[in-house]
Amino acid sequence: MRIGELSERTGVPAATIKYYLREQLLPPGEHGEGKTVEYGQVHVHRLVLIRALSETAGLSVAQIGEVITVLARHPDSVFQALGAALAATHRPPEFSLGSEGTSEAAGRTVDRLLNEYGWSEVAPPNYRDALVTALTAYYRLGNRDPDEVLSHYADAAAQLASADMEAVAEAAADGSVDVEQAVVLTILGETVFAALRRIAHIAASARLQARKGPSGTMGP
Repeated sequence: MRIGELSERTGVPAATIKYYLREQLLPPGEHGEGKTVEYGQVHVHRLVLIRALSETAGLSVAQIGEVITVLARHPDSVFQALGAALAATHRPPEFSLGSEGTSEAAGRTVDRLLNEYGWSEVAPPNYRDALVTALTAYYRLGNRDPDEVLSHYADAAAQLASADMEAVAEAAADGSVDVEQAVVLTILGETVFAALRRIAHIAASARLQARKGPSGTMGP
């Protein structure tokens, strides 16, 4: 198919496809007669992948390039691919909030949490820094250490990560694992989890409001 048909089939403008080709996110097409260039199902699939990572997961072009590189480098090693892709797609905060004092307090809280869960040795520095930045903003708003809430978050994260990895391990054991599928699902999982968490918050808030009743006091 020509680039126009590729655009129609994927919903990606031809100019954007040409940009992806220049950035090497897409493999080059095959040259046909004259100056024509033909594209195939590989290009359709790659464009669907790029759109998912860009529009749904919110990754930059550079981060998408890193994911594609990881998939090419580890086509048969799902756990190596997962680790490399997650490290490459971390989105650091655009700015840092807080004074030195609040940053130090946030750092102590984060380090204490990571040590408690045995994650200190494996946590990439940029992920630790993201946690410190978020807590620094939290402290600047006058809040105290959210130790109990952080423990709930860490417990949920550990449980979810275990379930994800067990599912991947089971698929790998019977030979049905797809490295690209596992990596993309893990990346998109952040968006899925964030949406589910907000829905759960809305539902929990409605339940609490119903229990309070018209008087504003908590019912049985």
